[in-house]
Amino acid sequence: MIKMKLRGVSQPLLLLCVWKFATSIQAAENADLFEMSLDELLNVNLTGSAVRDLNLETTPVSANPFNMSALHLPFSIDVIERKTMRARGLTSVTSAVENLVGVISGESPAEPSSFAMRGFIRDSVSVLRDGIKLGPASMTMRPHNTFTLQQIEVIKGPATLQYGQGTASGVINMVTRNPQLDAPTSTEAFVSQSRFDTREWGIGINLPVSAQSAARVDINKAQSDGWVDQTHSHSLNATTSLLWQSSPDLSWLLSFDYLEDDLPAYWGTPFVPAQSAQQPMDDIVATNDSRVLDQHTRYLNYNVEDSRSDSEHLWSRLRINWQPTDTLSLTNTLFHFKADRAWQNAESYVFNPVTGLVDRDRFFVFHDHTFYGNQFEGVYRHQIGRMQHQLTFGAEFKATDFSRERGFPAGDSVSLFEPVAGQFGALDKHLSPTDIRQWGVYVNNTLSVTPNWRLFGGLRRDHIKLDRDNYDNSGAFLVDESFERTFTPLAYQLGTTYQFNESLSLYTHWSTGHDPVGSNIYLVNANENFDFTDIRQYEMGIKAILPDWHSELTAAWYDIARRNILLLTSHDTVGNSGTHVARGLELAITSQPTPHFRIGGNIAYTKASYESFVDPDFGVNASGHTPPNVPEIVANAWFSWDQVLSLPLEIGGGIRHVSDRYANFQNSITFKRYETLTLFAAYQLKHTRFNLSVRNLLNEEYVPWADIFYPEQAVIAAPRTVELSVHISY
Repeated sequence: MIKMKLRGVSQPLLLLCVWKFATSIQAAENADLFEMSLDELLNVNLTGSAVRDLNLETTPVSANPFNMSALHLPFSIDVIERKTMRARGLTSVTSAVENLVGVISGESPAEPSSFAMRGFIRDSVSVLRDGIKLGPASMTMRPHNTFTLQQIEVIKGPATLQYGQGTASGVINMVTRNPQLDAPTSTEAFVSQSRFDTREWGIGINLPVSAQSAARVDINKAQSDGWVDQTHSHSLNATTSLLWQSSPDLSWLLSFDYLEDDLPAYWGTPFVPAQSAQQPMDDIVATNDSRVLDQHTRYLNYNVEDSRSDSEHLWSRLRINWQPTDTLSLTNTLFHFKADRAWQNAESYVFNPVTGLVDRDRFFVFHDHTFYGNQFEGVYRHQIGRMQHQLTFGAEFKATDFSRERGFPAGDSVSLFEPVAGQFGALDKHLSPTDIRQWGVYVNNTLSVTPNWRLFGGLRRDHIKLDRDNYDNSGAFLVDESFERTFTPLAYQLGTTYQFNESLSLYTHWSTGHDPVGSNIYLVNANENFDFTDIRQYEMGIKAILPDWHSELTAAWYDIARRNILLLTSHDTVGNSGTHVARGLELAITSQPTPHFRIGGNIAYTKASYESFVDPDFGVNASGHTPPNVPEIVANAWFSWDQVLSLPLEIGGGIRHVSDRYANFQNSITFKRYETLTLFAAYQLKHTRFNLSVRNLLNEEYVPWADIFYPEQAVIAAPRTVELSVHISY
């Protein structure tokens, strides 16, 4: 286990720290603010930030070695900044990303922070931390709070080659806060309290050490008793970094990222026959066999008393930026990651109509995960004739040592309405170590054929060596279930943008990719033949800035096909689902019709299906079926009105709509559409913001996400929640 531990801090002590560390000026919200004068910085606040800009004129960090604005990039990219997340009270990465175009998410205890975009789910979404992909999201992702982040960027589809073979859904990149040399000492802190004894606090400090160096520390602690019985949870995230500008053209950034957490023990509410339910919840789920969820069991927990869903990890990174000439810049990132994760639960709950009891299983799994490597990238800028040309070249090495101990002890049965938790029982372990070594090289380039017309192209080749061993519970090596495989996937892309004027551009691109070595490969056996999936995407879109209307607009059409899919259909079974296709439209707009009123929204239409797929577990032909967790329509809308009654008062809110989704491959269970409403009121002083927010104002009952491995139960969303928070910046 990782030995480093950070202890909790009481709220009174936190407030004392806030005033102790507070210095003379307002904390800057982004890099642009560091250009402001001291007087301007003293008057920065969050007013009006609840409706986010589309940031078409800003320069995204992700997949953008050419440092172009979002307006000029030939793919869809969404950015939600820190100030917007704070203004809306979006304290988790999942809640923040759901505000972007066409994204839904879930907090399944088995796969925390799962996402669906453009008709694809789970490991088809690559999740990055500062541009580094740790591994398959379903195996490695944990719930993350947003306090330590500067922004979150989402790239749709297999549109980038920098982060490995492109995945079907795209990339979510969490960008942490870094020290700023040209900013004065600044401190930010907040505390919040909400329903179910949910509490959170955070403190962040930017500290210039000298003219050439600066440090930054951010600490965030959250805890909750949960809305279901016996579901206490907590998390502690601390990031620290040191920046040294050793010369005008050379900088060093050393950073550490520590997380310790324990997730809620709620794995779901079991389906029961309608005649067995005391108060059926008919409005949230529909099944082909007339099963329902019962209101009387909504807040009951069927897990064991000594359940576990905890983890501890530490990221270490050293990034070096060097610009030896005006035309060449080089970046090298050395990284190391260490994590321990543990699950020990009664996870599956199946109502038995004969006995009237709920049959529970037992499953435990422990991860010992080490990941390390190096990324190198260079950007060369020059001219070919009269045409500007930029070339990016990169190479990386990544190594994964992943040890997985698991077992399925005997289960038991408990009462539907009065479950007795009981104990987990003895652990009978089976060890499965997996080693992965990956080497990759890539090249990207852009050519300005004319001042308004650019061409883009890229190519990536990877060499991946996989070693998988299996042992029985006595420690004996299982030769027949162990294997070695080597993969050499190739991906490429072409794109173009045409800028009609300074505020209107049209783009199109064609890209290919391959699903990475994901969680499924950690689970397959030697006798199962598998390979990488093949992905291709066509996309066309338009991006516009409408200065006369104080508006920004983006629209995109896409067509994605994913073939030869390696798909996990149960704990230990992998199936080839043939072909999965998705087509859709996405639209986003933001506008400020008056100086103090802003509105914004987005809508996504998705049509996805399996062209061929036979479930190997049950022989179900799912060809033509819709994948689980893929709604046809996802829409968000927000408004903000500040200076209400000429006071430093802002009110605002948002509404979210998600249409019906299927919960399994058979499409026999439907999670029904839902709408949630959020309202907030904020009072902004010079250095302090008081915020009152109500989430799920109408107390909507709904299921946001389906875990396909637990088809007999559903995780119901949180009821109405009221939160009071205080943000202080100096």
